[in-house]
Amino acid sequence: MKKTLLAVALTPLCLPYATAKNIAEDDTIIVTANRTEQPLASSLASVAVIEKEEIEAIQAKSFAEVLRRLPGIQVNEGGFGQQTDIFVRGSSSKHILLLINGVRIGSATTGSANFGQIPLTGIERIEFVRGPRAAIYGSDAMGGVINVITSYQGEEYGELSTSLGSREFSSIETAAAAALKDDAWVKFAVKHDNAEGFSAQKAPVDQDKDGFHNTSFVAELGKQFNQQWRASLQGYFQQGQSDYDSAWAEDTYSETENYNVAGKLNYQGEWLFGELTLATNQDKSDDYSATSHDVFKTNRDLVNLLVSAAANEAVTITSGVEWYQDEVGTDSAAYAKSTRDNKAIYINLDYQLAPLSIEASARLDDNQSYGSKTTWQLATGYQVVEQVRLLGSIGTAFKAPTFNDLYYPESPYSKGNPKLKPEQSLSYDLGAEVVLDSVDFRFTAYQSEIEDLIIWPAPNYYMPENVSEAEIKGLEIQAEFATGALNHQLSYDHVNAKDKKTNKYLPRRARHLAKWNLNYRYQDLQFDVITLYQGDSYDNAANTNKLKGYFLADLATSYYFSNGLVLRGRIANLFDKEYEVKKNYNTAERSYYVTGSYRF
Repeated sequence: MKKTLLAVALTPLCLPYATAKNIAEDDTIIVTANRTEQPLASSLASVAVIEKEEIEAIQAKSFAEVLRRLPGIQVNEGGFGQQTDIFVRGSSSKHILLLINGVRIGSATTGSANFGQIPLTGIERIEFVRGPRAAIYGSDAMGGVINVITSYQGEEYGELSTSLGSREFSSIETAAAAALKDDAWVKFAVKHDNAEGFSAQKAPVDQDKDGFHNTSFVAELGKQFNQQWRASLQGYFQQGQSDYDSAWAEDTYSETENYNVAGKLNYQGEWLFGELTLATNQDKSDDYSATSHDVFKTNRDLVNLLVSAAANEAVTITSGVEWYQDEVGTDSAAYAKSTRDNKAIYINLDYQLAPLSIEASARLDDNQSYGSKTTWQLATGYQVVEQVRLLGSIGTAFKAPTFNDLYYPESPYSKGNPKLKPEQSLSYDLGAEVVLDSVDFRFTAYQSEIEDLIIWPAPNYYMPENVSEAEIKGLEIQAEFATGALNHQLSYDHVNAKDKKTNKYLPRRARHLAKWNLNYRYQDLQFDVITLYQGDSYDNAANTNKLKGYFLADLATSYYFSNGLVLRGRIANLFDKEYEVKKNYNTAERSYYVTGSYRF
């Protein structure tokens, strides 16, 4: 594996000139918080980054297992391919925007991405922004943004990898990246996962094995035309099948077929950076049973033009226009409306002149279904002394009603409600960063008021309404330090998420969440320990079904040979704990995995 001269050439084309001048060689660079590259240390948002090397070292077998170790996020996973729910600062999956290389993906019928089907194929890093970013990205970014980055990083390599594990888990992957002549590059990765699984639900549901298989492909082709212009074409494809249990049908399983294709054209002048993105993607789910077959599909086309200009050495202005169209389809009764356009303009001002930092953002969305919506955000940071920075932000966000919410076909049991309004929120936080020689520390207190929450009331007839209000208060604490050769990452989250009308806790949000990740490297041997404590929560809105808290630990070890061969082993759920993330649903027992990979 080697770093190419092309990678060096690409670096300054990814960020405004004034910002590039102030970046140190060892700075971690992020792209998600404000749509443009900036050093992680200067960001006013709460951002966590996990790199490819770390994902490989912990030997995660699913996207959920990667997210679970990050600070500020609760992940409820039932098993490979099963429904995966995530909560960020008390907000649910539908309030989390998922991007692949900066492009929005997910279902317009359910209103969220299928986090249980996101493969780890070709991932270079994952950036996770906690807190609202609707003033940057629009709908869905109420609780946070997750950006999966697979783009070429300037390293040439070839790799083969295979894994075996408990419950007949198997995985095989091949990947390669290379610089071509005439300043072009290519990258691809292909992966297939398979598992026999376990029964998703507990007895009296039939205790069969709910299996899973998934094939995915990532590819990129790009060219650097000169110092100012470059272009790339990126593709992602996933196809899978998951068995699941149902109380209403037998022989149930789901097939998914998702893809995203994005073309990007970048320009970098002395003070100006621009990017044009054209993308199309699909989220398709086929649900089968012994007596039925239902298809739900979302096709989305997107155009985004972004321009970032350095007004001077302290001020950078980023603005853009975005258009996307969602089209949904089903093989059953048609939706009353199957397409809608969303047009948006946005602007972000970034001021960086020590000791003060300010970010101000605003966005206007105009949607065919619910009209216009304006969001804004203001954040500031003040460097009290070299080691201490104070932080604060306030902003609004919203979540658009889904096609199911608005136009679900009428039946004797339910129908959509075209009069629904978007859910909306006002959020603010205060925090501090302390960077010492021996420890990095971050503290954040936050509060969100959410109005017009959409629910589907029961039991007589299901039709969604804007009736609920929620108040979420919380505290995040993070620390990173080393004791000798042992590296520590600790986090604690306290979440108090309640329905304001009933004063009941929102379902499945644990009030206490603590994580401790340890890493030890001695010569060619590496150990990683991931521990998690998730406190009590309730399975229902009435708070009558309690889910008990639990403690989990994973152990992973890797040995690196000098010829590019790596042997790895992992024990998941080391102490074989029995626990529930959803009432009457099973979770994985202790599991064993071995992996061998060869890089050249």
